[in-house]
Amino acid sequence: MDASTVVKPEPSGTTADRILAAGMRCFAREGFAGATTRMIAAEAGVTLPVIAYHFGNKDGLHRACAQEIVEQHRRQLLPLTSAAREAASGPLAPEAARDWLEKILTALVAMITADTEQRLSTDFLLREMSEQGPGYTLLVDELWQPGIGLVADLIAIARRREPGSEQDRAGALMLIASLSAFTREEPISRAFLGWDALDGSRRKTVAEIAHRLLAGLVAH
Repeated sequence: MDASTVVKPEPSGTTADRILAAGMRCFAREGFAGATTRMIAAEAGVTLPVIAYHFGNKDGLHRACAQEIVEQHRRQLLPLTSAAREAASGPLAPEAARDWLEKILTALVAMITADTEQRLSTDFLLREMSEQGPGYTLLVDELWQPGIGLVADLIAIARRREPGSEQDRAGALMLIASLSAFTREEPISRAFLGWDALDGSRRKTVAEIAHRLLAGLVAH
């Protein structure tokens, strides 16, 4: 099996699906270098040859996890981001650009502040930002570049500027990165804030603050 191939997992509930979920947890927790196939096999309740059969090797499993994350984001955000991208490609009023940004940010906050299992893909993504594994290029090309680029273009339009400036691209990056305080760093954030859990009312607080950050970025 070609090590560069992204192996598509079998349907949910199969052995391959269990391995994929275990790999996602281990890679999110330990990073690509720290996670071992033995660790992943133990977590999935399978033997090492079973991982090799379904995914080839650790590289192949990591790429499959990255592909699954791309597919998850497409399922959850594609209708919204596709409509926003189409709107941004033509004449778009600054007020309309701000509306699209509000919708995208609301969706991102909802994903990032979901329960622990649903946030697993976000933890994997954050780990990849600092410790690039075999799936990193796929995430950059299919997820980060188009997603952050769209937010940057909408920020520029909302500020009545031509898209493409370094300032707007940096602003988009920092806005999205600020949400990481409530993913892998959530225990630290909750301790600092005195929160025992990230419940409904506190999720609302996170969303309100995120929207205030956005308002500051698009002010002109």
